[in-house]
Amino acid sequence: MSKLNKREIIKWDLTKLYASLDDKAVVEDISTVLKGKDELVRDYKGRISGERISANELKGLLEKSESLLDRAGKLSMFAYLNHSVLTSDSAIQKLVRRIDDLEAAVESGLKFIKLELARVSDGFFSELKDSNELKNYRHYFDLVRALRDHQLSEPEEDIITRKDITGKMGMLNLFDEFTSTFEYRIFIDGEEKVLTESEVENLRSHGDEDIRKKAFESLFKKTEENSVILTNIYNSLAKDWDLDAGKRDFPSPISMRNIENEVSDESVQNLIDVTTQGYSIVQDYYRLKARVMSKETLLHSDIYAPLPDSRDLFSWREAKNLILEVMGNFDSRSERIISSFFDSEYIHGSIIPGKRSGAFCYYASPEVHPYILVNFGGRISDVLTLSHELGHGLHGVLSSKQTHLNYETPLTMAETASIFSEMLITDFLLDNISGRAERLSLITRRIEEILATTARQNMFTRFEMAAHSIISSEFLSFKELSELYFEELKLMFADTIAFLPESKFEWARIPHIFHTPFYCYAYNFAQLLVISLYRKYLEDGDAFKRRYIRLLESGGSDSPEILLKSVGIDISEPYFWENGLHFIQENFLERLRDIIDS
Repeated sequence: MSKLNKREIIKWDLTKLYASLDDKAVVEDISTVLKGKDELVRDYKGRISGERISANELKGLLEKSESLLDRAGKLSMFAYLNHSVLTSDSAIQKLVRRIDDLEAAVESGLKFIKLELARVSDGFFSELKDSNELKNYRHYFDLVRALRDHQLSEPEEDIITRKDITGKMGMLNLFDEFTSTFEYRIFIDGEEKVLTESEVENLRSHGDEDIRKKAFESLFKKTEENSVILTNIYNSLAKDWDLDAGKRDFPSPISMRNIENEVSDESVQNLIDVTTQGYSIVQDYYRLKARVMSKETLLHSDIYAPLPDSRDLFSWREAKNLILEVMGNFDSRSERIISSFFDSEYIHGSIIPGKRSGAFCYYASPEVHPYILVNFGGRISDVLTLSHELGHGLHGVLSSKQTHLNYETPLTMAETASIFSEMLITDFLLDNISGRAERLSLITRRIEEILATTARQNMFTRFEMAAHSIISSEFLSFKELSELYFEELKLMFADTIAFLPESKFEWARIPHIFHTPFYCYAYNFAQLLVISLYRKYLEDGDAFKRRYIRLLESGGSDSPEILLKSVGIDISEPYFWENGLHFIQENFLERLRDIIDS
């Protein structure tokens, strides 16, 4: 592969949303959304609860609310995408705050729809749900009814929504903007370099073990240096979540996430327990990697160490062509959709100062094309990350045939297309790389990514559960949180790696546990789910492809259990999760052993 052309600038075109921050259409759309919200409240509030609305009138209300949500989603996307690459720009920060206020106002204003639907009589509810006019909203009705035992009074709901602007949202904005200012000073080749978080993160898989160790120490020491702020932010956000869950009468903090994900507490606990019992896969893998690297035990900073002959970089064009070839082999329509992300500038790929780290795909409305952010350094892992986010983008485009209330999937289904895309790329590369060293390098990277999506996310979830159980009643110090996290690290890795003093500080740089409590188990759920889907693909071929595309087109129009049955997956089976772990053991670890012994 050729070296990455570092002068190549890959950025998105946000003028497809609005011409600029000063575009008059931004102000006009904000005004339109607020005015439309007020009109819906004026014209419809009290009619549902009073059972004085027909099915056709309710359909009109829902369609009008979706139109407002689509426009608000476009505004939110414009503000957030600008902020993600220019986090310290004051004008963008101001717009983000304004959109936060808008979203809170819309959520507060339209909340009456859910609240009133939840409280009508069973007979009237059934009459509405079963009507032909409202057939598109039946799953939405089911979700509303499921939450009725956890809803508060309308004044209480309104206060929570409004207080979130200065509370939860204020804390999250502080976290994002504060951490984006971090600079990392590392001596490399006798010279001090000032690097961004993404650049330092890339060094964790550098070929030189001393540089890997410096990167590891630099990243995690930074959290210790800023422990006062990070600890207070985390305690405040976790406490806010726990108070909300308790007030809504959920049995535990994670239960509030589970109901949103449309999965039972029991199934999530089964997932956590089975994955924890399967930590032996992690331990077996790192013993094998130590053997390949001729080490007694790996340092924690070595867990992402590349193997020899694996340091060649992909150019952006090579990454694009590879992904399009693989997707074209799978499905021509999917290839065309993914090609449009590149050709129509829906991706920001360059690493620049002030840009947030990591990667995401943002889609907020079926009326607006998704956008993707990655920090592309040219490594194989960057290509896989790009394919992952493009999988999300494919899902967002295909599900845009749904209306707004059926558009987004619960978190448990949100990673389906992204992980499936990674699986396709991995198999293609393994089939087309002949050299032993290259195959060894690729499969170790892929195993590490799968373990990071399963066992590692499970570890994060267990840490969150432990932390929230205490924070519900008392403040946890940085040291206490770090010790809780270290216990989970030791449980997962056992004696297969040597920890560093900074290892226990890692929890404070995991954005999901701040932004979206208990999000992380959804990655594990999705990875093991996609393994089953991929098995179906290998077994059924073209017949599966058609069912898979229909699954993505379905968006969130039904529950995960019902949607997955359409592709032959039954997530209620008790051995479902165990089979996923067995697949990892048999198809990845055993393949690795074969390559090592060849």
